[in-house]
Amino acid sequence: MSEIDLGRPSFNVVLFQPEIPQNTGNIGRSCVALNAKLWIVRPMGFRLDEKLVQRAGLDYWQFLDVQVVDTWSEMLSLMDLDRAWFFTKFAQQLHTQVHYRVADWLVFGSESNGLPPSVRQEYLSQCVRLPMTGPVRSLNLSVSAGIGLYEAYRQCTCN
Repeated sequence: MSEIDLGRPSFNVVLFQPEIPQNTGNIGRSCVALNAKLWIVRPMGFRLDEKLVQRAGLDYWQFLDVQVVDTWSEMLSLMDLDRAWFFTKFAQQLHTQVHYRVADWLVFGSESNGLPPSVRQEYLSQCVRLPMTGPVRSLNLSVSAGIGLYEAYRQCTCN
C-alpha cells in the first residue's frame, strides 16, 4: 500500500481540452479535497477566471494546485507515462481492475470528444473505463473524474 503524503499531491488529474467551465470547477474542488494536482491541456472552452469555474469550485479554488499547459506534447513531457491511466469508454478493462499508486496520472478527455483515438491507441494497455449500462453514451466529465480519483484514493488508503 502506498501512503498519502499530505505535503505532496496525492494524484495528478489531467483534463485534455476541457470545454465546460462548471465541470473543471467541480473537478478542481475534488482535487482540493484529496490534495491532487489538476493539469489542464489547452485549448480550453473557457477562461479559468470565469465566474462559472469559480462558482463550481466555490471558495476552494484558491487552494487548488493547478497548471495549464499549451499542448498535448508538452503535457506528455511532464508526465510519468508509466504511471498514467487514460479514462475512455472504449477501454476493455474497468477502472477498478487496475492497481493505482500515489502520484499516478489520471487522464480524461474533453466533454464532447473524449480522448483522441491516437492517444487511446498509443496507451491501449493503460486505458480504463467506467461501467455503463443502458442507452447512456457517456458520463459527465466531473462525475467521471470524481469516480476515478476517489477509486485511486480508496485503493491507496484502504487496501
